[in-house]
Amino acid sequence: DIFKLMDAAEEQVIPIMDEPVRLSRDALVLGYAGAYSSFLLFAKRAELRYGVPSHQILLEMARRRTVGGQEDLIEDIAIEMAAIAKH
Repeated sequence: DIFKLMDAAEEQVIPIMDEPVRLSRDALVLGYAGAYSSFLLFAKRAELRYGVPSHQILLEMARRRTVGGQEDLIEDIAIEMAAIAKH
């Protein structure tokens, strides 16, 4: 599970490193998903509001082939994903 691996790196490895990290978890997710960087802040806000991990939102945005300027869809997707998770 790549996301568990990224979590472990961010939470366990980085704190004990001598040198700063050059690539963050968020940067990895954006690259992996092929999502626009402008989506990140909106996805993080939606994660806090709806409890859907931002990486899942970004992956879904990429799956739907959204483009820059479609940030309004992030909240809609988060709402959909939160509703599915409840069932």
